[in-house]
Amino acid sequence: MVDTRLYIVTLVAVLVFFGLGVLVGIGITRQPTAEQLYRRIEQQLKRYREETAKELLKRDERLRQLEGELAALRHRLRLSDQFVEGLLPSLVRNRLQFRNIAFVLRTSDADGELVTQVRSWLQRAGANVPLQLTLFPDAIAQADEMQWRKVAETLGLVAEQAKTEAVKIGVWKRIALLLRYGDQQDTWRKLAKMGWLQVSGDPKTPVGSVVFVVGTGDWEQEQVQVVDLPFLKALSNTGVRVVVVARTGISDETFALYQTGDWGTVSHVETPLGVLSLVAALTERPDHYGLDGNAHHPFPDLEWVLATK
Repeated sequence: MVDTRLYIVTLVAVLVFFGLGVLVGIGITRQPTAEQLYRRIEQQLKRYREETAKELLKRDERLRQLEGELAALRHRLRLSDQFVEGLLPSLVRNRLQFRNIAFVLRTSDADGELVTQVRSWLQRAGANVPLQLTLFPDAIAQADEMQWRKVAETLGLVAEQAKTEAVKIGVWKRIALLLRYGDQQDTWRKLAKMGWLQVSGDPKTPVGSVVFVVGTGDWEQEQVQVVDLPFLKALSNTGVRVVVVARTGISDETFALYQTGDWGTVSHVETPLGVLSLVAALTERPDHYGLDGNAHHPFPDLEWVLATK
């Protein structure tokens, strides 16, 4: 005798699994096959490669166009430099006549070719360059309180009761005065023995102007704050006309530190326009000259350039 309950349960199970099979079959037939997916991906990749190739062609064409424009611009700049360089001797002649100008190099590895070039142009402008001073900022920045007091005593300062900051200010002022009025007591040699600087030329000749040469290398901003700027301020306060110069390529961030004072700056001094700007800054046109983002002018105003010397 057949069990009715077992029969019913079996029938229901068969129907349920049949229904599930139908649903799964319908789902599978609606999904793309592996071959269809592969073709779709290939089409998408092909479309992407074509679009990328078009963009690269556009970019290459634009680069070629920019390279052509840059080459033309460089050619025009070379022609302009050659033109200004040809006029430069007559433009700077006697502008610096009877002036004593000292070079101060920030480091011992300063650009010797640049210094020689700039000195030559200053001399052609009528200036006398009797002295070159090379600083050793690492030694100065690392000097402790005792060393500063020893230097102060060497310079003839009484620093026993003075605070360290006052001692430093006094030292920089006295060094600036040595440049301004000349060293008649061989003090430069004593400072050189301490490892702070090196002097060449005639230290006894008073100077009215200083060209402070900054290299294109990177250094700590703190060192500029504790060595360079206090010295430049002391020179300016003692009546020395200061111009800070550098070759094109120095970072804007670095050179901006030197553009905070009341002295002139030239950040393209190796160019004819830079030389013209330096001569202007050493006379009655101190300003921030250059092609960097912080410069005020690329060159002196035409009124000064065309003025009768």
